[in-house]
Amino acid sequence: MPPPRPRVLCNLAPSLDGKIAPARKRAPFVMSRHPEDPARMHALRANADAVIIGASNLRADNPDLLPSRLRVVVTRSGAQISPAARMFDPALGGEAVVMHASSMPESKRAALRARATLVEAGPDAVDVVRLLAWLATERACRVVVCEGGGVLLAAFFEARAVDTAYLTLVPRVLGGADAPTMVEGRGFEPDAIPDGRLASVEQVGDELFLRYDFAWT
Repeated sequence: MPPPRPRVLCNLAPSLDGKIAPARKRAPFVMSRHPEDPARMHALRANADAVIIGASNLRADNPDLLPSRLRVVVTRSGAQISPAARMFDPALGGEAVVMHASSMPESKRAALRARATLVEAGPDAVDVVRLLAWLATERACRVVVCEGGGVLLAAFFEARAVDTAYLTLVPRVLGGADAPTMVEGRGFEPDAIPDGRLASVEQVGDELFLRYDFAWT
């Protein structure tokens, strides 16, 4: 019998108007101005078995994803992924994984193969269910953290795979119809996603740290 899928924790820092980055982002952007937010982010990573991000996040911010020992990026074709990205640096230790669709060309696979473990997990897009099953079966993951962006998080919600969302509500207003939001994609019907249950709320300075749990039937 295969192991159960890992528990999925999402970690995001939205502005008051629900944005996670400016509309005209030209450099790596940090939403929170308070040291508590990165401290909590690192604690979540340290206590999880893997950290997962989307290719757009990797291209925009180039995070190292430390202190996680298993770092996963999700992509269709690998077009936005550079083998020189920090998360692939062997000096970090642990393992870097590229979860990709069948559409990734062989030239890109060859460029990334020396820097990461490549896992094909869907024909045209990465199947979140297959992604989580591989992490559970092949790497014994029991808890993983998804750090977005919005397209990836939408896929996790569509797969009914988000168990807990950790949100840092930051007192900034970014605006912009094209600014990325926490959950993007095609959108959901009003009752497709269960209401989250507020499990905790803490105030540190002018920021709120919220935890919402989701119960899927």
